[in-house]
Amino acid sequence: MTLSLLVATPQLAGSVFERGVLLMLEDQGGALGLLINRPSAATVGELLPDAGTAVSGLAAYFGGPVERSAGWCLYPAAVGEAEELQLAPELWLSRDQGVLSRLLTGTQRFYLLLGYAGWSPGQLEREARAGSWLWGEVADTDLAALLWRTSDEHKWPAALTLLGTPPENVVGGAQA
Repeated sequence: MTLSLLVATPQLAGSVFERGVLLMLEDQGGALGLLINRPSAATVGELLPDAGTAVSGLAAYFGGPVERSAGWCLYPAAVGEAEELQLAPELWLSRDQGVLSRLLTGTQRFYLLLGYAGWSPGQLEREARAGSWLWGEVADTDLAALLWRTSDEHKWPAALTLLGTPPENVVGGAQA
């Protein structure tokens, strides 16, 4: 299986998507993505005071500007709850409270992302044609390395490289 990444170009400097890397998910009619390289100022412990000391200092992530109170969990291995979706061998997704509870008390790494990015039908395609985004599919193993073994500050150049575009070759276009 291949998954899609959406990577912001320099044209989006100054926006919430500046140097953003989004994992794209299917949405009926439009497009939906989760920013995977934007830790927020809040920690999991601040958001969930009963989370426990093991994860209390873990950064919560800004998943996107839509429904910022909606939580998403990305994690590398199933936790045994019904509401889990496997996206790739080392990538599971859930919005279920039971999954979050298991992750909070478990030992595996996970991202708690708040919000998501959404586009109406045709909007993302127009923005990509205007030069705001690079969009492409990546292999499961490359996505796992990007998520679980690449620091947040290195995800943007690494994602560009995965899409076949060295970061030094990316220039912003005219504003749409």
